[in-house]
Amino acid sequence: MPPSARLGSVSFATSCKPGVGIEFNRAVALLHSFALLQSEQAFAKVAAEDPECAMAYWGIAMSHANQVNGGPAASDLGPARQALERADAAKEKDSREAAYIRALHALFDGFKADDFYKLAGRYTDSMAQVAATYPKDIEAQVFYALALLNSDRPDDVALANPRKAVAILQPLFRQFPDHPGIAHYIIHATDNPKMAQAGLEAARHYSKIAPAVPHALHMPGHIFARLGLWSEDISANLASKAAAENRELHAGPENRLHAMEFLEYAYLQTGQIAKARAIVNEAKSIKVADLDPRYTGYYATVETRYGFLLAVETRDWAAAAATKPVVPGDKGADGLALLANAMAAGHQHDAPGAKRAEASVDALVAKITPSQRPTATLPDEIRAWDRFAQGRTGDAMALLRPIADRQASIGKGEVEIPAREMLADMLLLDRDYAGALAQFQLSLAADPNRFSALIGTVQAAEKLGDRAVADRYFRILSADCRAADTSVLERVEKLNPRVPL
Repeated sequence: MPPSARLGSVSFATSCKPGVGIEFNRAVALLHSFALLQSEQAFAKVAAEDPECAMAYWGIAMSHANQVNGGPAASDLGPARQALERADAAKEKDSREAAYIRALHALFDGFKADDFYKLAGRYTDSMAQVAATYPKDIEAQVFYALALLNSDRPDDVALANPRKAVAILQPLFRQFPDHPGIAHYIIHATDNPKMAQAGLEAARHYSKIAPAVPHALHMPGHIFARLGLWSEDISANLASKAAAENRELHAGPENRLHAMEFLEYAYLQTGQIAKARAIVNEAKSIKVADLDPRYTGYYATVETRYGFLLAVETRDWAAAAATKPVVPGDKGADGLALLANAMAAGHQHDAPGAKRAEASVDALVAKITPSQRPTATLPDEIRAWDRFAQGRTGDAMALLRPIADRQASIGKGEVEIPAREMLADMLLLDRDYAGALAQFQLSLAADPNRFSALIGTVQAAEKLGDRAVADRYFRILSADCRAADTSVLERVEKLNPRVPL
């Protein structure tokens, strides 16, 4: 990434030689935008110019923490611990900098993936102490907010840590509007149905702060997708994809893959099926060997998700039934393929097909770490579609309702099918139109403007003779479909002949 690239404004005072200050701030700015490889390289450059700069080694270790993205991988642990050892030995550090380094030890010392939340919480407590001891240190406050998000348990429907983080970050955003970390972490904190509106200002500003970082261009898409602002979501991720493909920026193709999955999802919500299909085909040209090693575990899941979304969102149940993991043996890819198979079986009333999908669930669950199991939704979603295919709608509902209720607070995954929408689909298929309408409306309250939910809402309302509700949601659907493929427009037009497209 060129040194002149716009990354936002960071001012992090250190005890290092004055001559490395500019590069150190650049490295921190890259870190705040999760350009981890480039950040590590920039911190390494500082260390090469000033070998006694303790915070340069702290920065290298931080680039391996992979916060908010699942934590350090096994390949991160060696480099991080080596960097922390060098930070401990380096002479240029004061008590404040030593506190930053001790805090990071709390995460990496004795790290085990199964203990992630315990260790992330320990690091958060350490950063809370740093932030309290040095209240005028803006970076301490920002990194404490990030630590809160990193240690946030996905089953906390009260959203305690995100709310704490926003309380820290929002006042700082007013004071330091060009700081990349502040805007970035506000977006992460508010990436849920309860708080998304509070993240919209930061989302619309972040891409202007650090336009040289593909991730900074992509992140606003989280809020746009959460609020159903599909045109803004598409614009953000087209910009991110273009930046990821810019060789001068040296961004890994994992950035391109992530922008592309958001693009596919948004295209599907707006009826642009041809563009979504083009994304699926383009993704096949990206190879796992090209990715930053920190993200190779992401590859199998995302590559499988492209085909999964295209099949399920377009209701191509033959394709969904035939979905297989791109890389068999990966728990994320296996789970998505099984869910596609089970959903297809449920919609086609194929009880044997659904049973085959469920039969593989136990093997899938065995691959999920104990810390992930309480919030792993795929196994129960697969089981629910098996129950539905057998005609046991009540049992299917009992499995889906707790997931749907939790998602109403913490949100579904970034580009997942909402559990509440699955529940509504089952009721619609069972011709319980009143029940379906109620659940579709609840689903749209948490995940606005989803194409399939809007279609289902209109269909259920029409069956009930509720023209006012049918017309209201049809207008939303038609507004989202301004750029839709002709075949989609023809399908939508037949739903409600009273309201012109």
